Amino acid sequence: MIPNSGKARLRPDLAVMVHETMTGAPAKGFVASVIAPYFPVATQSADFPVLPAAAAFNVENVHRASGSGYSRSSEIFEAGYYSCRERGHEQPVDDRFKAIYRSVVDMDAAALDLCMGKVLRAYEVEVAGKITKASNFLNSGASVKWDVSATADPKADIDAAREIGRKKGIVYNRLVISWPTYLNLIKVKKVIDAVTYIFPDTKRTGTIGLTHLEAYLDIPIVLAGALANGAKRGKNPDLQDIWPDTVAVLARVADAGSDITEPSIARTFLWNEGSTSELIVEEYYEEQTRSSIIRVRHDIDVRLLKSYDEDGNIKTDISRNCGHVITGIKTS
Repeated sequence: MIPNSGKARLRPDLAVMVHETMTGAPAKGFVASVIAPYFPVATQSADFPVLPAAAAFNVENVHRASGSGYSRSSEIFEAGYYSCRERGHEQPVDDRFKAIYRSVVDMDAAALDLCMGKVLRAYEVEVAGKITKASNFLNSGASVKWDVSATADPKADIDAAREIGRKKGIVYNRLVISWPTYLNLIKVKKVIDAVTYIFPDTKRTGTIGLTHLEAYLDIPIVLAGALANGAKRGKNPDLQDIWPDTVAVLARVADAGSDITEPSIARTFLWNEGSTSELIVEEYYEEQTRSSIIRVRHDIDVRLLKSYDEDGNIKTDISRNCGHVITGIKTS
């Protein structure tokens, strides 16, 4: 059924495909929603509570004397701020073109894939830009670059960074690396020696997989493999990794659905005009081009968690300690 000209309607049938695509996105290298988990909100912009680290770690007298009350804390939540902005993309589906290829391709589904790719790639670029910026978080340099396979010691670098985080009250639960970094790590001599000792079969097969590497480094790995075209429009495509191979990021990531006061390297505040769906799919008809327009959009704010005073100065920077950027992991 063709929608009325210019009047958008929801496409719940395509929304099912969106859900399936979003579920499988991390396996395809789109990891933005893993690192900055969605937090649905009821308003487009608002304050959110931030619990200062001191409040969580203060030691109180918890003994109660007979006939008296319990001790009380006077810890006060601070306020952060988010403001969601709309992002989206449209793809026309020409009536004639759709009729010609009806028997070989579902043009609505193809248009949806194109739109989702545009929106997810932009989201990935935004999150990667914030998460890999060393000045946003704790940071340190690799003792030996990780592509120097003979002498690199990535586990020592990671363990040293974890200890720095622990002294800030944070236990990192993710290691974010790009695909090229993963390929460098499985060539490192110390990695190969340790993995083949733990998993003897790898010596026979000569293959070190992601689960082997996670077991040796003792941390779940988020493998960021999404690509983007780095060439100018009209030029031959030059596909490049969105996440850089010059840094690795240790992150404390809150579980999806957890309370906003849970420490996390970042969050994606999701408004979508009150909808809890990650992406909204709509369609409207454009008479002059005889085309149905498929639209994919979302209303989000990718936010590092901080609280501010009345003058806009940062009071507590939760995200800073929830991330540790290891720099200098690749020779230039």
